[in-house]
Amino acid sequence: MLQPSEELHPAQLAAKFINLTSRHIFLTGKAGTGKTTFLRNLISLTHKKAVIVAPTGIAAINAAGVTIHSLFQLPFGTFLPKVAPTTTVTEYQHYHTPKSIIKHLNMNATKRRILLDLELLIIDEVSMLRADLLDAIDMVLRYIRKNNASFGGVQLLFIGDLHQLPPVVKNTEWNLLSSFYKSAFFFDALALERSRPVYIELEKIYRQADETFIHLLNNLRNNQVTEQDMALLKTYYRANYQPELTDNYITLTTHNSKADTLNKNSLNELKGKSYYYGAVVEKEFSESAYPAEKRLELKVGAQVMFIKNDPTGEQRFFNGKIAVVTKLSNDVIEVQADGRRQSLVIEKYTWKNIKYTTNKTTNEIEEEIAGTFTQFPLKLAWAITVHKSQGLTFDKAIIDIGDAFAPGQIYVALSRLRSLDGLILTSLISNRGIRQDQNVTYFARTKEEQEDLGIQIKKESDAFLKHSLLQSFSFTILDNYVFEHVFSYTKDEKRSNKQTHLKWAVKLQQDLMSLKVNADKFLKQIERLFIAGDTESLALLLERTEAAEGYFNPQLEQMSNSIFELIEVVKTEKQTKEYLAELIDMEAMFYEQFKKIRKAKAMLAAANKGVELTKEEVLALYQSAKREEQVKQAYTLPNKEEFNPSADEFYSRPKAAKKAKSAALPKIDTKEVTLVLFKEGKTLAEIAKERKITQSTIEGHLAHFVAKQEIEASELVPAKRLAEITATIVKLKSIRLNDLREHLGKSYAFGEIKIAIAAYLAEGN
Repeated sequence: MLQPSEELHPAQLAAKFINLTSRHIFLTGKAGTGKTTFLRNLISLTHKKAVIVAPTGIAAINAAGVTIHSLFQLPFGTFLPKVAPTTTVTEYQHYHTPKSIIKHLNMNATKRRILLDLELLIIDEVSMLRADLLDAIDMVLRYIRKNNASFGGVQLLFIGDLHQLPPVVKNTEWNLLSSFYKSAFFFDALALERSRPVYIELEKIYRQADETFIHLLNNLRNNQVTEQDMALLKTYYRANYQPELTDNYITLTTHNSKADTLNKNSLNELKGKSYYYGAVVEKEFSESAYPAEKRLELKVGAQVMFIKNDPTGEQRFFNGKIAVVTKLSNDVIEVQADGRRQSLVIEKYTWKNIKYTTNKTTNEIEEEIAGTFTQFPLKLAWAITVHKSQGLTFDKAIIDIGDAFAPGQIYVALSRLRSLDGLILTSLISNRGIRQDQNVTYFARTKEEQEDLGIQIKKESDAFLKHSLLQSFSFTILDNYVFEHVFSYTKDEKRSNKQTHLKWAVKLQQDLMSLKVNADKFLKQIERLFIAGDTESLALLLERTEAAEGYFNPQLEQMSNSIFELIEVVKTEKQTKEYLAELIDMEAMFYEQFKKIRKAKAMLAAANKGVELTKEEVLALYQSAKREEQVKQAYTLPNKEEFNPSADEFYSRPKAAKKAKSAALPKIDTKEVTLVLFKEGKTLAEIAKERKITQSTIEGHLAHFVAKQEIEASELVPAKRLAEITATIVKLKSIRLNDLREHLGKSYAFGEIKIAIAAYLAEGN
């Protein structure tokens, strides 16, 4: 059973919110409270399909994730959630809108699959995340997932310290954004207005043990700096202080150029030979995300800093530890770390640039190494910018920040130190420079105003469990997908090998429709039997769910087997690679339904036992030697070549040399273009004329959105004709176009019938 919140550490509470609920979470904490450690542990344990992103390339590398822009294929620049009539835009200002982003969205099957299957999105270093960028993420997820819930139904975990570096917004950008946002911080995004994140703060400080220093840092964070605090800081003021090269001080300053100059001048003061160490960069690794110098110059006596924790686990050094170079050769570096007697021989470290992909057998999200950067984990350390010092720990530091810092940066600089004993200020700090952003202060108050976290978890976990059960036995998404697939058989059999398999597709659809009828009945049982906190009803529900899995999953497996069998037939036919890709994608949809049912049953069983489901237990549910062999066979072409329908080049490959130019243009979903024009008020005839395609094709596009319940059928077909077509479907017990057209007569167009069928199926019939 769930423990009261006061018995749980904040990190444990955060983990429970993630594993047991769908609530968005903001996890924060003072510098040194273990946010990075929490993230690593979470990824290894959570049963949810998770992806890590960060606002910048370096932050993404450090978090072992990817950048926001790369995952969501978002352009750089200002995002306006809508363009209001009052929005004033000058000629030189460039911005993006939902319409412009969707128009140029170009995702291959793997990236789309990742966003479709995603359950938990983790955004690290969230202090730098702009509100408009978060709204762009929300828009893309809703669009790809065809789900209008917050972030398309994906749970978000925001990690970061808002008292550190704020988002960067130019004045010209804020002139546009201020019409929509209270501030540029992520928490003022429109997407969070109705789904505010739970505020959880890690409070135990692992970096500092000096109570006086901790009290000072707390006052800095909370905009409560006293005269005594200012007087205390003044005692560490040393105007024009110049340390000796051997004093092991690092200077924290404002600009890269100043830090680079200090390091270069200090290195030049040392006598002796310079040694140069080049990084090895393999495959994909953006220069803007290099975590270390590509060409590192060192001399004996140079002050350096470790930029990684000791990978051996022996804790000989940590990220930010200062050391002095004691011996150099062409391929060996020895240093003596501050506080240690013996020198260390430093080994090169390899940073990984990862990208996310899906496991072909299980469809689970996995990491794949896209490129590597190998270099000695050291950098010159007489000086560093405050920006680059985030996450580092120093014993001794000269802070050269003056009066020109943005709110939060003074806190970042001071909180890098273990204690006040190692502090020297070379400029006085004014109250104006020390104050935090008022928007951050207001947001922090939500922590005190929110309901007890233990009570929230209990409520939210019951709702999440019920929702998961209902989602797992809802066949609507799968049914719509297969419905759309059946309507894609539009060519003459003589022109398309795909068309010869129409009967197979219709039978698959009819089998699924029959299964959906019983699934809908079971959804009503779940609604009736689920009584939160009632042990007997949940035990009975588990019994019924186990029986339901025994009924539905074998039939879903049979349908998957049918698709695999057809794949083997299609592989022997010519010009069918696109059709093969469609079949592989469709089989993945059936398997996802299978997995949802199996996982939901496991979640209910765990809830009945009062335990949490783990990542290891969930992955064990999907192990199947038979499926592994089926998938391997599906991806092997007759010539033993591996078929890769998820590759970017597969989807953008020109069909003929004369179309090479158009192949370079972004791939646009043609149905979405039709929808946009329709919502702008254009008639079907006008859309067909503008797009230079037949009106029947336009009707087919819009039938797709009727099936998705994104538009009403009555907007396209008169109510009386809809009713007549629906009555014919019921009478004939068929949704085959030719059968219906023959019965209704030629006055009914195929497009009208498609739309009516879409409406009929969308209602769960």
